[in-house]
Amino acid sequence: MQFSKLKNRIIFLKPSNNIINSMGETIPAYIPFKPGLNNNLNVSDGDVYVMHDNIGNAILVMKDGTPYAHELAISEYSVAGDVNPMTGREYQEAQKIRAETTYRVTTRYFSGITSDMRILFKNKELLIQSVLNVEERNRELQIICTETDKNTAQDFS
Repeated sequence: MQFSKLKNRIIFLKPSNNIINSMGETIPAYIPFKPGLNNNLNVSDGDVYVMHDNIGNAILVMKDGTPYAHELAISEYSVAGDVNPMTGREYQEAQKIRAETTYRVTTRYFSGITSDMRILFKNKELLIQSVLNVEERNRELQIICTETDKNTAQDFS
C-alpha cells in the first residue's frame, strides 16, 4: 500500500437509533464512527449525526439541529483514504432519470468496517456496497461505494 496516495479525508458513518424528522417520519440515523485505537472524541456518542440540506448535500448536525462545524468534524472523525470514481451510469426510476456513480475507496485496515455503514466524503454520502480486506493481510481495505445523485432527477409528467 502506498500511503502517499491517501490524500483525502473520509468519515465513516455507522447506523444508530432511528430519529423522527420534522414531518414526523421515522428515519434511520447515521453517526460518525472513528475507527482505530484513539476514540477520545469531544462529543458523546449520538450527539452528532448526518442529515441532508435542501439541495441534497450530506452535512453533520448536532442533536438540537444546529450544524456541526466541518473542520471540527474532519479533525475529530476523519481518516486518510483515497477516493476514486470508477463508473457512472444513468437509469430510469419511477419515470425519472437518476445518475449513479461507483467509487473505490482505499484506506488502511480498520476492524469493524461493515457494509451497513456509509462514508461521508466532502458533501457526499456514499453507500458501502462491499468491504475487501486486500490479501487478508489486515493492512489495506478496498471499499466499493455508490452515490445516487439526488439533484439530477427529471420529471417527465
